[in-house]
Amino acid sequence: MQSFGKKAFLALTLSALAVSLAAAQSKDKIQLKIASVAPSRSPWDIEQRALAQEWSKITDGKVSVTFFDATSLGGEKKVIQKFRSVRPGQKAPLDGAIFTTIGLNEIAPDANIYTLSLPFLIRNQKDLNLVLDAYGDRIKADYRKSGFEIVAWTNVGWLSFYTKDPFSSLGELKRIKIASAGLDSPVLGDAFRAAGFTIEDITADKLLQAVKSSGGVRGFFGVHMFAYVTGLSKDIKYALDTPLSPIMAGFAISNEAWARIPEEYKPAMIAAAKRMETRLDAALDASDREYMARMQAEGVKPVVPSDAEYAQWKAEFMKDVEVIEKTVPGVFSRPLYTDIQNLLASRRD
Repeated sequence: MQSFGKKAFLALTLSALAVSLAAAQSKDKIQLKIASVAPSRSPWDIEQRALAQEWSKITDGKVSVTFFDATSLGGEKKVIQKFRSVRPGQKAPLDGAIFTTIGLNEIAPDANIYTLSLPFLIRNQKDLNLVLDAYGDRIKADYRKSGFEIVAWTNVGWLSFYTKDPFSSLGELKRIKIASAGLDSPVLGDAFRAAGFTIEDITADKLLQAVKSSGGVRGFFGVHMFAYVTGLSKDIKYALDTPLSPIMAGFAISNEAWARIPEEYKPAMIAAAKRMETRLDAALDASDREYMARMQAEGVKPVVPSDAEYAQWKAEFMKDVEVIEKTVPGVFSRPLYTDIQNLLASRRD
């Protein structure tokens, strides 16, 4: 009986130790709840899940990432509200998000992220990478001041216009009534309106109905993936097929959530995010070509300005920038815009 008592005591002790150890390990684990705008099976969706697996491996399972659909949560602006705790002392419902330019601008207006999306400034992925390498730290500093760490960013596609009516010049495009909805925000719509475009504000949930109708709007702006995946491309006949500007996407984590991660893991986690950016650059370029090809197969005609026409479009829009700056103050940073112009001009020279 005495022997049995010792064995029972030992078993109970080991069991208690196991429970304590499991509780300690559970306490050490960090679960990041991240909202994402990425459509299912899109390049961003594929890569964000690969990054989550890599982060788990780097941290020996201590950091896990769970993604939530930003659309089902009410969109990017609703997601931002979930960064705040419901009650004092409670953890916020979300730790971060993968945003488009809309959310990136909302969480840190002083970062002037829309500067990167002004047409005819950044023309291709090499331009964008050069700009982010040169001025990314400056922009990220403004996000930190606003409470967020940007761990990865690149574009989600290239801004384009999709219309029912033909156009060959910028003037003709400006006369077509374009819906401002979907990937954009009021900021971008207001900027185009100031530049002389015919813009009609339509809520995202009414965009498909508006484009299908025989009257009203005659087109919209967005990126090729958005145009095709939403089915909007079935109701238009023309698509501008030349890169005007990148529509940005970024992975933002709140400073509080980022601070919970041990410093020893962060360099490797950031390196993994950089590798994700590189893979995304190639995948997004291929994605743009794929979705344009799919739209063409459905009868959409690509509009590709000649070199001379492109130069004319650019010259005209450079004048529009002055109007935008006066009419919609704060939509972009003039010093950053000038720095980018000079940087890219020196590269091209």
